[in-house]
Amino acid sequence: MALALTVTFISPASAETVEVDTSCFDVALIATSPRYRWQPVDSAPDEIIIRSPVSIRFAVKQVIAGAIKSSDIEVRTSLHTRFNPAIKQFLLFLKVEYGGKYTLQEMNYQLVYDRSGKLVWPIASPLHTSYTEDGFTPSNYETLMRPIHYRARDAWWLVTSPDVDPPSADEYSWGKLDKDRIITASRGISAVDLVAAAAGKRCDAKAAR
Repeated sequence: MALALTVTFISPASAETVEVDTSCFDVALIATSPRYRWQPVDSAPDEIIIRSPVSIRFAVKQVIAGAIKSSDIEVRTSLHTRFNPAIKQFLLFLKVEYGGKYTLQEMNYQLVYDRSGKLVWPIASPLHTSYTEDGFTPSNYETLMRPIHYRARDAWWLVTSPDVDPPSADEYSWGKLDKDRIITASRGISAVDLVAAAAGKRCDAKAAR
């Protein structure tokens, strides 16, 4: 599901990094407008810094499952750089912790709006098995895929560079490559369906078993 963040503590006001059980979630929401606050790095003078600690505050745009009282959340994690500015929507799966805080369990930022105004995940080729290993994207995800219509240029990760060779047919076997080197996926999964498919990962569902 295109993870970019480590598992982290989330809070409307502040956050702390902790080790957590990533097996379930209580809230799934759409977040946007990330704002970054980089933290100092403790390292030796000759040490190469690969990732730096950072706090990212997101605006809560839509709650799909569960409930959250705050209009924004803050994530403390580590990154090597900011997210691509073309990314506008982030699907976050959160777990409620003590003290009204949350942990980030999973993220998908490959979402765009279709022509009807629904958020969808365009999928241009079969997913690598790593996408389904944690259970948030089901192994039978193909059954969730539906025909989609969207502005292909909005799917930033499907645009190829003119300076490199065109991708192989396997890389867009469920789509097509146009003259501007944009891969258009003809099918995808809606964010709402993706959350519904992860119902078995809800913490209350696991507790009831």
